[in-house]
Amino acid sequence: MPRDNVATKLGLQDKRYHTDRRIKKRLSIKHFIFGGRRKALRRAADKQGIKFVDEYNPALLGFIVLLLIFSIIDGFMTLYLLDHGAHEINPIMSFSLGLGPWFFFASKFLLTCIGVMCLLVVSNSCVFDNRIQVRDVFPAMLFLYLMVMAWDSFLYLVV
Repeated sequence: MPRDNVATKLGLQDKRYHTDRRIKKRLSIKHFIFGGRRKALRRAADKQGIKFVDEYNPALLGFIVLLLIFSIIDGFMTLYLLDHGAHEINPIMSFSLGLGPWFFFASKFLLTCIGVMCLLVVSNSCVFDNRIQVRDVFPAMLFLYLMVMAWDSFLYLVV
């Protein structure tokens, strides 16, 4: 569509830049020092694909803290069950258990942190043909951790 707006019809010159400033993808050092102000994606075109914002929803912090706490509790429950005859079937955690309980806790916590941070960075993106927002995965992960801890609690009674 041509740029026939009210200013042009009144004989005024259109002084807007013709390039979109949002196309620039690189981050400057100023961004890391002072942060940004973008909290949400406003335009429909911005919501396509993986997009990043500068500030996140504070409720996500609660989900992240709970996920990390549940991960630590799951680690303690796993070690207890292993001491009472259970076997670790996850090959990565089984390998880390062979290197000692502290390495097991460190690797479990680190892998959980990396996964949560990756989800946080893309939390405003949509997946599955824009049907599910990534931020909606956090409550589902909490539910799954609760199910794992319920299973571990059942195994406590059996062991």
